Amino acid sequence: MKDRALQLLDEYKLNNNDKNNIINGINLTSTQYLLNEEQIYSLNFSSVRYINWLWVKILSSRNIFMLNSSLTKQFKNITPLSVQQQTDTNTIDIFNFFKLNQIPISTKEKKDLIIDFFDLVAVTKTDKVQILNNINNDWNDIEPINNFSWINKNNPDLYTWAINYMIEYAQKNNVFFSMRSDVEVENDYYKLLLMFDTLNAHSDTKKLFIQSIKKAYSQKKFRDKQVGKKQCSFNLSQKSINQLALLSEIQGVPKNHILESLINNKILELGVKQ
Repeated sequence: MKDRALQLLDEYKLNNNDKNNIINGINLTSTQYLLNEEQIYSLNFSSVRYINWLWVKILSSRNIFMLNSSLTKQFKNITPLSVQQQTDTNTIDIFNFFKLNQIPISTKEKKDLIIDFFDLVAVTKTDKVQILNNINNDWNDIEPINNFSWINKNNPDLYTWAINYMIEYAQKNNVFFSMRSDVEVENDYYKLLLMFDTLNAHSDTKKLFIQSIKKAYSQKKFRDKQVGKKQCSFNLSQKSINQLALLSEIQGVPKNHILESLINNKILELGVKQ
């Protein structure tokens, strides 16, 4: 890119003095506007969940004014002077103006586009750093609430169930997601996380949702264990009831397991074909 830039300067047939003035201007602009590596990597690019959440916010905002406006809900965030009012500079649609890819597939593509976005928005480095701080302030309020690690990751059907549960819960409680249908994620686990992270609700409401879905999940696991089982009723002597309770306590298993084991052993002993 550096070689191409110098080639373009040559094509304009500028004298050395004018070339140096332009190069100095470019260097000055980059010093004032471009974040250094340490600053841009204050964003948590090691987290897929974080990248997906931030990508949705940036893609939905499309310019630095709208992005910052979406990050000023917490009292600890500070609005930089350059984005306190809408101007022609801070409301440019970065994706359309610079023809950036709007449908990245991989996490790496999203990360690179996030960096492109902050490189290209026309506000000073100081204001960009404050916006990065605002982003991380908001994220720090979201991340600890839940990561859904309590759902069995080896069962994709459970994530489908959880996603449907979340959609129904949102509809019943009149809350909505900021998540976009055109955003690709790695799998249903990250889709569930992204839906939760973009749920437009107070943190207390999110905590109530977690309590609700955990309770529903426990009930689902119990119902799933009952598949193939039927309730039955019969009379036992008090002595047999006491003995059954004693066997259950000694072996540390439910009473129905004791009965099933005794029945199965007797069937095997008699050689009865099933």
